[in-house]
Amino acid sequence: MRVAPLVLLVLAATARAGDEAPAIETKVLPGESRVISHTLSASRDTAVLGYQVLPRVALTTGADFSVLGFRFGGMELNAGMFGMVEVQTATKQPDAFLYVPSGPYLWRGLLGYSVALFLDEHSRRLLGPRGGLEIAISFRHESEHWTGGGGESGEDYDGVPHIGDFVMPELALRAPIGVIDLEVRVQGKLFLPTYESYSFGPGADLILRWRTMDWIHPFMALFGEYLLGKTVEDGAGTREIPDNYLVRGLVGLIFPGKVADLQIYVALAQGHGKGLLASEEYFRFGWGIRIGLFKRRPAPKPETTLPRDP
Repeated sequence: MRVAPLVLLVLAATARAGDEAPAIETKVLPGESRVISHTLSASRDTAVLGYQVLPRVALTTGADFSVLGFRFGGMELNAGMFGMVEVQTATKQPDAFLYVPSGPYLWRGLLGYSVALFLDEHSRRLLGPRGGLEIAISFRHESEHWTGGGGESGEDYDGVPHIGDFVMPELALRAPIGVIDLEVRVQGKLFLPTYESYSFGPGADLILRWRTMDWIHPFMALFGEYLLGKTVEDGAGTREIPDNYLVRGLVGLIFPGKVADLQIYVALAQGHGKGLLASEEYFRFGWGIRIGLFKRRPAPKPETTLPRDP
């Protein structure tokens, strides 16, 4: 008879544990690969649908999405995939608002994977309901290509440094300041010896987003990157790859949607081009339209618990 109370206690504890949420929650295709979105970055490596005039015409298509997401212990872990293709004209276009691009075309492709850990509960306790802190690491491959036209050849692009393979750790922070979301991201490209053009490339993002109204959000974004060149030995002998840098800023408006955000902006950039234009260095002014897919829902506000009646 003494065993019966013990059995009842075990059954009660088991039933109570069954009512609780599982220790690990798994989600398939939960959205972007990072909780702190990368779609507002002024980097040219932002995987969005876009049309840009830089003053060359550049078309981009791509996505950076999470395949699997896991929530546990007040944190969220996302395993993501990254893919992006950028096509731009080899020559600058006439001074006009809308252009009809013409060849030859320069192609740039990026593929990769990522793992990102978002410190959900801890960062919100420290930074507020919209705050966040996220750690991520990515592996990416970048290649450059050329499509000729009119009998032209791509010999002028011989010797342009290649990006190749790299591993990129990053740390992102989002802090609310009233109606403004401040986002800061620091990253570093650790280049693998597949292509021996660069050794290391630190970079950083600074983003301000005004959430004054539900249907439109003004924003400003600034991105900077510096790639350290290496000494290369090839069939042409020994040569020094010069350093490569880019500072780019965007100012514009965001029109939030249920499944995507529309961005319209003007852009200023100083530094080197991308892909097969990496050897060019000049100042650029332009404008663009971007659509960021696979968006996540905004961080929920903390629930207010009402005192119970005595």
